[in-house]
Amino acid sequence: MNRRSRTWGLEVSTERVTGGIVLVPKGRIGSVTAPAFDDAVTAALAADRRVIIDLTEVDYISGAGVRILQRASATDGRRTILCGLRDAVRITLELGDALEGVEVVPNRQEALEML
Repeated sequence: MNRRSRTWGLEVSTERVTGGIVLVPKGRIGSVTAPAFDDAVTAALAADRRVIIDLTEVDYISGAGVRILQRASATDGRRTILCGLRDAVRITLELGDALEGVEVVPNRQEALEML
């Protein structure tokens, strides 16, 4: 394993809950890891129209990740809820206009209550 892939690791778990799906990415979402994140988001939205993306364990998101979340925004009756945004991630998403069309709540429990 090279140094770059260790630095830019990302794991994404998926959990089916009553009312939707929860995605939990862990790591950094950058150009190296964005394809895996995109695959997970696309699969979740194909499986259910209500998706929570819990970003508690994400400490960095690049423009590639911002574009993925922009595509996941509420369209065609979809409901995307983001929770657990760290300050750096929140600022990046705000600057990239990726919070329009999604709902943002502080934590997973509040997101689950919204489903």
